[in-house]
Amino acid sequence: MFIEKMSSDELFYEYDTDLPDIQKQTLRFDQSEYVTRYLWKRRKNNVVTITKTFTSTRGNRYIGVLIYKQTGCGKSKEWLRSTFHVGLMQTFKGLAVVAFYNKSQQALKYTAHFFSRYKMRLLEVCDWKTRNQLTQAKSIEDIAAIYVSRNIGITWIETESVFRDKVHIFAPINDGVTLLQWDKSKKLLQANTFVTNDMLDDKQLIMVGYAKTYFSMTEEERSMYKFPDFITEKENSLTQNKQL
Repeated sequence: MFIEKMSSDELFYEYDTDLPDIQKQTLRFDQSEYVTRYLWKRRKNNVVTITKTFTSTRGNRYIGVLIYKQTGCGKSKEWLRSTFHVGLMQTFKGLAVVAFYNKSQQALKYTAHFFSRYKMRLLEVCDWKTRNQLTQAKSIEDIAAIYVSRNIGITWIETESVFRDKVHIFAPINDGVTLLQWDKSKKLLQANTFVTNDMLDDKQLIMVGYAKTYFSMTEEERSMYKFPDFITEKENSLTQNKQL
């Protein structure tokens, strides 16, 4: 089970072990009458997101975020699905959410404090549709589902700031910036808080611009472009279960 003292590698191993089980559960849910009706009622939308909580046979809980996109036209229209899972872990400071990244084979722990700041700060700058979603979100699970569906990709920028064996990391996302710490002693990557772009200074905004440009490039384009030294190659996206 997910335990608070686990390292990022150990958390990822838990997820990797659970993956076949939660994939099967997700596939059954995807093929259910509930999903069929849900998509039919929203057939005029190009993108539909459904969230569902799953529990593995090993006792770990996950939020499954199923994103459906319509392709084709007329009778050839069909829904293509992408699925992402994040873990739920009880800690002394409340419910934590754990995201999993295939490229680095690591897990990223989001604290309860992070989601409280995410909701509070995004509400001040978001559009009316997002504001309605956030206002209706009452639990950390609700807020986490919104966060995951809006922020699939993340780019890590290591800084030179180290305090008590913790390396500070600047991580631009779609909605703003996630502030991370890499705990060298615990081997744990943790997201502590969230800031919107309007809270950043000029230098930080430049860093965000470089990171987002880099993240959008192809591998060939990246090899030909020289970025400033503060850009690392630790860009990731939430693990997608493509085989489902």
